[in-house]
Amino acid sequence: MKVEDIKKVGVVGSGVMGHGLAINSALWGYPTIMHDVNDEVLQKAMKNINFTLDIFVDEGLIDRKRSESTLANITTTSDLVKLAANSDFITEAIIERSEDKYELFNKLDKLCPPHTIIVSNTSSLVLSDFGRGVKRQDKIAVTHYFSPPAIVPGVEVAKGPGTSDETFNITHELMKKWHKEPIKVLKEKKGYLINRLQGALFQEATKLWAEGVATAEELDKGVRATIGFRMPHEGPLMRFEMAGLMSWPGEIRRNIVKFMLQHTPPTGETLDKILKHYEGDEVWFVPPERRDQALESAYREYTRRLKNMYWSKGT
Repeated sequence: MKVEDIKKVGVVGSGVMGHGLAINSALWGYPTIMHDVNDEVLQKAMKNINFTLDIFVDEGLIDRKRSESTLANITTTSDLVKLAANSDFITEAIIERSEDKYELFNKLDKLCPPHTIIVSNTSSLVLSDFGRGVKRQDKIAVTHYFSPPAIVPGVEVAKGPGTSDETFNITHELMKKWHKEPIKVLKEKKGYLINRLQGALFQEATKLWAEGVATAEELDKGVRATIGFRMPHEGPLMRFEMAGLMSWPGEIRRNIVKFMLQHTPPTGETLDKILKHYEGDEVWFVPPERRDQALESAYREYTRRLKNMYWSKGT
């Protein structure tokens, strides 16, 4: 099988992630069928798809004709049998619960044609958690997108214990056809790459807040104005070299690295304070009644960045 053999795409789950996944394939000419439990849920998903495409048009990422053709490529169904029969590549984007994914993967395994590749958008589980029992072990994988998935270019492409090189490479190439930036994950690791990195930053930020070192506002501002300002151009490993540290004596480099690796998880009163904050209703930045407005503003900024940094180079 080759990536060119993938003609029709299925998405199971139309929620926060699923509707964006449907845009990814439909935008690049792939007939895409999106599944969920009933028509009411699917209508809400189509409303969200229109919302995102309108932003794309407003920000000059695509024109109105391209938006209309994208919508024309998307159909919806509550019939899983119909989706399975009409898909060469299926992405699962249902609730992050192992038993639900296990049931779905095994059901799709029985319903799909033998050639169909089935992938999961899981962000914390691994294929070994829910892929057991699937007969097509060589044709299952993970594509972990980041919210909003129709905009954020990075996608982690991960293997399971039985994933074939063919499936892994086809999935990687398909992401590139959809103008994504696929990130290869070679081993099963819960949280994969980016969520583990995000988690480390979140851990230290909440710890500093709970210890009273800085307010949440100052911590977020600090990240946006420093490492966040640089990160569109360099990751944490390149930063070490860009800072010129490799020209310093080895002993100094070693001491700096040891300092960077010293951090420990919060405990005791610090942990209690963090958990109490997130159990309560107090918010730092986005009150629930302003979330839609904040999301639209962020999506527009993300879209401009996508256009200028990724689409402009003809990914």
